[in-house]
Amino acid sequence: MKISRADVCQRLLPIVLSQAFGLVCGIVGVRLTSHLVDPADYGRYGIFTSLIPIGSGVIYIGLVKFLNRHWRDAADRPGLLWEVLGATIRKAPWLVAASVLGTLIAAPGHPWFFGSLLLTSAYLLSLTQLAQVALQAAREHWRDLGIAASVSATRSLLPPLLYSFSGAGFRALLVGFFSHTLLGTLVGGWSLRRWWRQAPAQPRIRSLTPNYDGPRFVLLALVNWTLLGLNRWLVVWFFGAETAGYFTLAGNIGLILPAMLGLIMQQFRQPVWFEAGHASLAQRKALLRDVDLTALLYTGLALGMTGALQTAMPLLVGPVVNASYLPAIVFVLATGFSTVSITIGAFYHTLLLAAKRERDCSAADLSGAACLIAGGFISAWSGLEWLKGWLVVSPVVPWLVNRTVARRALFKSV
Repeated sequence: MKISRADVCQRLLPIVLSQAFGLVCGIVGVRLTSHLVDPADYGRYGIFTSLIPIGSGVIYIGLVKFLNRHWRDAADRPGLLWEVLGATIRKAPWLVAASVLGTLIAAPGHPWFFGSLLLTSAYLLSLTQLAQVALQAAREHWRDLGIAASVSATRSLLPPLLYSFSGAGFRALLVGFFSHTLLGTLVGGWSLRRWWRQAPAQPRIRSLTPNYDGPRFVLLALVNWTLLGLNRWLVVWFFGAETAGYFTLAGNIGLILPAMLGLIMQQFRQPVWFEAGHASLAQRKALLRDVDLTALLYTGLALGMTGALQTAMPLLVGPVVNASYLPAIVFVLATGFSTVSITIGAFYHTLLLAAKRERDCSAADLSGAACLIAGGFISAWSGLEWLKGWLVVSPVVPWLVNRTVARRALFKSV
């Protein structure tokens, strides 16, 4: 794993700055939220934000992965942008259906307000993520830094400030989040302006393939989205909205360091993996070694950082976390380790994409997810302490399951 000076200046530095700015915004957001927002309102807001990834994380996940994998080598980038935008519109009825279903489950008391903001926020955030993925794939990380900084600031600040100033309660949080997605989309669109201004090639080059435009990744994304929001739902169902508010705040604290570290490593190493050869057995072995080394380094650092954060949490009550959210600090370690388990699995998903074994992603992802979901339900049914304990040991699952299945797929004969 060689890192040149150019890699550090043009790629690693802006990636780290992006995550560092997000960390600062996250800390400020936690302080504002814990001082200004009622735990019950924040618990319901946590359910809303857990539904948002249904757009970029499920319905449009194939488009996200396609841009990530093929944007850098695209012969007609303006045409590809219009093709992807058209695909988002073509797939929009699925997003509408998912938003309606999510609203009926989560907010039957005020469906129109909740549902409309859920739908528009999910779509706008999808467009923003597509813009960021294109810039990251092209290794234009300094431009991506501008989008990331805008998104981090508005997501952390707008909802709690609007909640405080408007007096509109839970609804103000939702409007604040929608405003954040709208501003993010505007900044993302502006960052791609030089390609929007160019005319697509004639005749138009069709780039999307059934692997990415079809349903292949939707089921996997739905499972991953379930993993991301499952614990919040379990806490709401089994232990009530107030406990869910504490758990949501703890999740926003606990996920910061492992998620930040995971994004840095993924963004930095992923282009290298995608450009590496995979035709020969020796090349696949080298690819696996690189991914293993990255995942192992990530696991050690992420677990250590999360453990240190949990130890420091009593010192943060007051300066960062309001005393009214004191019950939240016991969940920080569990939510952080849960984030680590999901991120480790993502490394081996990327391994299969890099080796063009897209069809084998299902077995690796679904096997690991089944273990995590089953463990979550069983432990939550057994009690809150059991759920916390399960989340702490959950990083073992992707190493035993996801990696084993992915490795078998990598070396099987095609």
